[in-house]
Amino acid sequence: MEWFSVRMRAAAGGPHEAGGSHISGGERLVPPSEVEFRVQELVRRALLHEKGEPDFLCVTVERVPQEAVRSLSALPISKRDVRDLEEGRSVAVEILAEAGISREAALRAVAWLAQGPAPDGGAMRGAIVMDADTGERLESDPARGVRVSRIDWHPDELPAWQDEVRHLGIANERVAEALALATKVVQTPGTVAELCWSDDPGYVTGYVASKRHGYVRIPFLKERGSPLGGRVFFVRGISTVEEYETALQTPVLLRREEKKRHDV
Repeated sequence: MEWFSVRMRAAAGGPHEAGGSHISGGERLVPPSEVEFRVQELVRRALLHEKGEPDFLCVTVERVPQEAVRSLSALPISKRDVRDLEEGRSVAVEILAEAGISREAALRAVAWLAQGPAPDGGAMRGAIVMDADTGERLESDPARGVRVSRIDWHPDELPAWQDEVRHLGIANERVAEALALATKVVQTPGTVAELCWSDDPGYVTGYVASKRHGYVRIPFLKERGSPLGGRVFFVRGISTVEEYETALQTPVLLRREEKKRHDV
């Protein structure tokens, strides 16, 4: 069986490469019969995004042979209850430290996402790559960062996972996509942990992901209405950022974790 990678990116003020500001993006890895529907789905997402209507929209469709696709088991999900933004960020730093990230690096990551990690003070198109010990940013292009692509749930696995977690209120597209991406990032050689919260103004939940903790949802990591957010990939021992990003773009389909453990 062959697969197709369907990727969307949208911006306001022209293409990203020409200085346009990021509006939205999306990623699917689907069988041939779903390509047309998924293209329409991603275009609709871009045109109806809460950050505004884009004036630049790019959709890429790429054939991916079966032998290039590997399978990963989804990270286990848990949740840390917090009362407010301050406690949420404190808990995120605590979890990152437990995962092996220096406190200095964890605090720097939180500060970058809170202040706007791109050179213009806005959101980046991709993720920060940060040294897990020193907190140094390693990505060569601080506006673009690094991108994770060619990732999705196996078609037979996603409905079953959604049924398992439906009673927890997280059987939605946003959580499924975030879990898929976090699983791939954490399983990429060199990754120690990930910190993420959305740049969508109306969504304040974020997460920390690592092999030790799995995918930990934190209900408050940003102020409601803020357009700032993003991802930080904490790394140790990578050869180059370019090689690391290449690994982040190998095709992966997600399956449910073998030993079910959901506590959210």
